[in-house]
Amino acid sequence: MRPNSEERLLQSFVAHTRQPALVQPLEQICEALVGVRRDEQMLPWAEKGLAIEPRSRTFVHARARALRLLGHHAQAAQTWIDYAALDWAPLFYLGRLGRDLYLGGNVDLAISVLHQALQQPEADTHPDKLRARKWLAEALLSTGDASGFTHWLWRNCGDSGSFRHSDVPMWNGQRDLRGERVLVTHQMGFGDQFMLFGSLRHWRAAGAEIMVTCDAAIHALIDASLPDCRVVACDRPLQIFAPCGDDLLPEIRAFAPTMQATLLHLPMLAMHDAPRPAPYFPAFLRAPAAERERAAAWAQTLRAQHPGKMLIGLFWDCAQRHESAMRSKERSWAGLRSLPVEVLERLTLDSGLENRIRFVSLHHPIAEMKSGSPRGNVAHYAPGIASFADTAACIEQLDAVLSVDSGVANLAAMTGKPTAVLVNPTGEWRWGRDSTRSPWMASAHVLRQSTMGDWNGVMDLAAHWLTQR
Repeated sequence: MRPNSEERLLQSFVAHTRQPALVQPLEQICEALVGVRRDEQMLPWAEKGLAIEPRSRTFVHARARALRLLGHHAQAAQTWIDYAALDWAPLFYLGRLGRDLYLGGNVDLAISVLHQALQQPEADTHPDKLRARKWLAEALLSTGDASGFTHWLWRNCGDSGSFRHSDVPMWNGQRDLRGERVLVTHQMGFGDQFMLFGSLRHWRAAGAEIMVTCDAAIHALIDASLPDCRVVACDRPLQIFAPCGDDLLPEIRAFAPTMQATLLHLPMLAMHDAPRPAPYFPAFLRAPAAERERAAAWAQTLRAQHPGKMLIGLFWDCAQRHESAMRSKERSWAGLRSLPVEVLERLTLDSGLENRIRFVSLHHPIAEMKSGSPRGNVAHYAPGIASFADTAACIEQLDAVLSVDSGVANLAAMTGKPTAVLVNPTGEWRWGRDSTRSPWMASAHVLRQSTMGDWNGVMDLAAHWLTQR
């Protein structure tokens, strides 16, 4: 956040109150709201601006942006359609229309529009073309179409930092990896790593010896889960094709790779397999031995205290929504994915469910202090959740998991534990578009809102899913 953004916001607001018919203060308010990372609050100011200047591309863009951040994706798409006659740069317009059509559920039209965006004359590395590729990839993947991974790979040139070891050639698509030693470098978030590392099974089956890098926070878990790979912890790269650091180079030299692949390359090896791998991302996560031993002792005690009851993990809040310094996009998306505690209490205070179920919080204690704790029938993992290795060990001892769309949902599904993922109508591509099952992970059962923000229907679905266990 720029230091003077709040001051500029106040000055712009004062200028607007003095001369409400002027466009410039409204433009400045929208700009200042972006500066203070409250983009979702632009909607009323953009609409005031459009009432004064109906052909302002600035206010059209601000309106569509605010609607998207508020979760009104179909309205955002309609905004672009309503103002299609304005003098837009075609790539800019088509990319944003396609994105909001996809998020609004009109996936087939979104795919068509985004293909049009990629046919524009700008270079493949143009930022707007890279954005269009990302959304085309995710639209395709949401339908279960693995060809989307070809477009998703372009994130290596755009919004995802990655390592590049200059002495080793990048994987060129070859299928026979016998005799090859592949350096796989990580990127993106924990949930992406939990899921995409599942593809390493295909690379091992193709004959490769593998060295994997991962974030330090998940190293113990990944190392225990990939016993036939060398797993090394290092900082996540933030720049595109960043050089490997001095701490990593000795490990790389000792491994002596013959080729390199990024995390985004991993799902492409099996993309053309016939029949397609089922599941595409096989469950592989396994907690380290010490954590598993502690979790088994805890579960034995808890089950003795609640004989005959199922143990069901709960994860209901995405911590990013509490971080004011985070960009509006990430913070708003986290808010749309999070389940309010008072809605969750429909399950935890249900006496009928309490007769058969003991819920267990899967939140880190610090995160739960921010999100709030549900009342009623909720236990906490007694050994304590201090790491993802602890979370995985706890999950292994449960009968099933209920989680909002989060890294924990990916973790639970990739342990092979039955996982009900509670999602909004947009959701992430990995949970599919309309089905109650993920097209990518066998253990993920999808419980989807019919209307953005309405979690009550999802709670009904969750209660029914639990009674069927």
